[in-house]
Amino acid sequence: MIKIKCNYLNGAVAVPTELIDMHLKLAPAASFKVLLFILRNPDGTSNAEQIAGCTGLSISDVNMCLDFWQQNGAIEITGEIVSEEKLKEVCGNAKCCVCEEDKPSVECSKKPSVTVKSLPVKKPTQREIAKRLTEEPELEIIYKEAQGILGTFGYDTQALILMIYDYYGFPPEVIITLLQHQKGEGKTSSAAIKSRAEDWAKRGIDSLDLVEKELLALEKIALYFNELKDFAGFSGEAATPRIAKFLRVWAVDWDCSVDLIKCALEQTGNALTDTNKLLKKWVNSSIKTPQDVERLTKKSVPKEIKKSYDTETVGKSGVLDWIKKYADSEDN
Repeated sequence: MIKIKCNYLNGAVAVPTELIDMHLKLAPAASFKVLLFILRNPDGTSNAEQIAGCTGLSISDVNMCLDFWQQNGAIEITGEIVSEEKLKEVCGNAKCCVCEEDKPSVECSKKPSVTVKSLPVKKPTQREIAKRLTEEPELEIIYKEAQGILGTFGYDTQALILMIYDYYGFPPEVIITLLQHQKGEGKTSSAAIKSRAEDWAKRGIDSLDLVEKELLALEKIALYFNELKDFAGFSGEAATPRIAKFLRVWAVDWDCSVDLIKCALEQTGNALTDTNKLLKKWVNSSIKTPQDVERLTKKSVPKEIKKSYDTETVGKSGVLDWIKKYADSEDN
């Protein structure tokens, strides 16, 4: 059971000023949506899934927000079960869920949203960063590892790491691995780190297992780019975002070979959009190699057109004699 620990005015939904004063600047925006839902149901709500369905947030976002409020002492999470009657009452309060009599849980008509916003523009101050470091051992670990990876880093990166930790709820190992990857790519500016973090958050890459899969995908994209850049006339040391997007689809999602991609590029004159359409057609037809393309091409070429007439029969019919006689009369 998730219950609010702060007192509030009876008969009204009031957000404790202490929570506003302490967390309005650094708390994820979605966290206040979750807090309002809990405040509206002070007798307790069931679980993250129910809150997600009734607020329009994703389950991962709700869990991140619950962790934030629990760590900051605003809520408590116990193993108690909320009764079915209470769940129905909560649904009625939310005005967006429908309970079914024959089901023990709440079915929500609104699917949780999976959209992720960009990090806030306003950054925490150095004093706020220092305060958080003294309060949360996890953050101190992240900053120490970050210093080992990046060396001495300035205020922008300090603030960015804290915002990634608070706003996206990435665990320490994900943030540390992200920084290691950026170091390996030679892209350690705060703008590059922010871009990578936002990309991972939008695609739900928030665990070490998912990060490892993503890094393998990025490695494959880089490999394919190096294999194709001379053939396709790509410029630069690394793929541009547009080229990387196509390569992710071809190499990772569709598992096309380099040779098959070259074959498609050759047929489309290196036009990426047309190549994408052609590869999609081939993948849907279970074509995996240039040899398969060749066989398909041979099948599509029409057989030699057979004569639809018999010259011998035409000759016997006198038609040719008539044509010849008509031509001679025209000459005369």
